[in-house]
Amino acid sequence: MDDVHVSGVSEVVEGVVPANARLGIGFEQLHLVITDKRIIVVHGAKKGWGGLASMVVVGSHSGAFEDPDKPKTGLLQRTRFEGLDPEKALKSHKDNFYLTYPELIGVEIDDRPKSTSISIVTGDDKFEFFTDVPGKQVSRMLETQLGNRLATRSRHQ
Repeated sequence: MDDVHVSGVSEVVEGVVPANARLGIGFEQLHLVITDKRIIVVHGAKKGWGGLASMVVVGSHSGAFEDPDKPKTGLLQRTRFEGLDPEKALKSHKDNFYLTYPELIGVEIDDRPKSTSISIVTGDDKFEFFTDVPGKQVSRMLETQLGNRLATRSRHQ
């Protein structure tokens, strides 16, 4: 694990989960930076009808037609998040935000055969993310911080 200092307090990055969030039309690729203090939502590329049309015109699909419930997994590998500074990740995009563990009412992980859904409920919002990282792996990153507020279901047949 990598120790990072935030406001004088050490913050350990447990892992980075590549995920997608559905939008009105299309989806957004993002990353969930899971630390021992919070979950940081780092925005990435948005893919929707306009993005699909422009990619077809220039002749490159570059994954635009991939299943939004199955993002690519690159950043989960340990070597990719060693040295990751959570504060820099948070400040890398104006729409990035974080959720602290005390504000989470519950997190539900639904491990399906082809993708994992992650539902995060706070007092004010509900967030839905989809990843191809196995649910058990995501649960291990969160179980210490969430305890009985974490529910994991496996739907493998």
